Amino acid sequence: MASQTRILLSLLFLFLSPLLISCDKDPVHLHFYVHMLPNKTEVLVAKSDIPVPGSFYNFGSVIVLDNLITEGPENTSYPLGRTQGLMSVMNSLTVAWAANIVFTAGQYNGSSLAILGTDDVSQPIRELAIAGGSGYFRMAQGYITIKTYSVDFNIGGAEIEVDLYAYPAKY
Repeated sequence: MASQTRILLSLLFLFLSPLLISCDKDPVHLHFYVHMLPNKTEVLVAKSDIPVPGSFYNFGSVIVLDNLITEGPENTSYPLGRTQGLMSVMNSLTVAWAANIVFTAGQYNGSSLAILGTDDVSQPIRELAIAGGSGYFRMAQGYITIKTYSVDFNIGGAEIEVDLYAYPAKY
């Protein structure tokens, strides 16, 4: 009987443990803009010969990012950090993100968030997952929504508007 009780308590602990590491800090909502500039803050490092209609890149293209994040839509607005990582182009107007939002100023300076997911740029609002973080955002979970703010068809650049909802964990 005692062993059954231990097993039940162990299972209960396993199922409830996510609640134990849930948010004890206030949820964070941030609104900012990311400036995507090919050949300046984005570099194409791999490409194929398979075109994607309506895209600046071909299927299988891999782009390394180090994009500026600002408070406002102008690239001269107050800088908050950088989006650093990779985007890969799918066989549609979709890109797969594996990137970090790295804060270099303000309240979250020195902290970062890991962003993962697919972004169908033909949609007006898209969502990516927050899959962890560092500093203030250690073990965070949450999501970001993305809207295309503007596109420069001459250079293939864009500015995206981001709403971030992060739930930092206890540690």
